[in-house]
Amino acid sequence: MELLNRGTLQQLERDIGSDMLPVVIRVFLDEVGQQRNQLGPLLAAEEVVALGRLAHSIKSSCGSYGAELSQQQAAQIELRCRNGEPAAALKGDVTALEHSLAEVLAQLSEMAA
Repeated sequence: MELLNRGTLQQLERDIGSDMLPVVIRVFLDEVGQQRNQLGPLLAAEEVVALGRLAHSIKSSCGSYGAELSQQQAAQIELRCRNGEPAAALKGDVTALEHSLAEVLAQLSEMAA
């Protein structure tokens, strides 16, 4: 699976215009970058409910920008949190999401430059 679905990004560009695409990408970079930085601390604090809410937000944002792998990973974390799994069981999924988001953010950062 691709980190970024180019078709989704192209559709977004058609919807908002090529002038606005870098602007909204920068908003995504800021918001999701901050959210990514919250994943580890919430996991360490065993705040599973808050982690699930954060994963839901990340899932939605990633879907809008074609970050399909990250979207699926966030959906999995959200579901597992909703099912009451302990924080320790989520560590691998959270780490994988952190890594995929880092790659997505890097690729989108190049596009917004």
